[in-house]
Amino acid sequence: MKIIPWLGIAMIAVGFGADAQGVRKCVGEDGKAPYSNDPCPGSTEIQSAPPAAAGGAAIPELQAGKWKMRFSRDGRTAEDETCGNPIDGFRRDVKDYETTTRWGCTMTTNASGPRSVRIVYDCPSDRAPDGRAVQKGRAEFSLVSASPQAFRIEMTSTVYPGYVMEGTRIGECEKR
Repeated sequence: MKIIPWLGIAMIAVGFGADAQGVRKCVGEDGKAPYSNDPCPGSTEIQSAPPAAAGGAAIPELQAGKWKMRFSRDGRTAEDETCGNPIDGFRRDVKDYETTTRWGCTMTTNASGPRSVRIVYDCPSDRAPDGRAVQKGRAEFSLVSASPQAFRIEMTSTVYPGYVMEGTRIGECEKR
């Protein structure tokens, strides 16, 4: 069975953050500092906002709320609505993969404008340094956000079908 180290990033069109509470960086008793959307049980909360940059290139902040989403792939389009910050999952995946090199893959991020970033994830071999099989391939993501109320992500890949995900903030989330 091959490890697919960048499947999380490639699947952001399927699932994205539903919480508008932000990301917290927590320091646990073991000294590790994971990121979480939830309060930090048994830890000390040291940051209540998401990290501002990935690999030196800032991922644009979006305003939490109710979002109208459009996903396009292979000439088909689907629409949906969600509450929260629709790119929180993308931001977490980028942060996670940025620090993971155990599969022999690399991630590079480049700012391509004031509210734009290009992310390239490349696995040049079908074997990890420890000999495990991994999914060889390359994925490129372009995230453009003209304002905190709109964004567009385009993904191309040598392994998975490319897609476009667009979002526009349409209001506040309903309180339950």
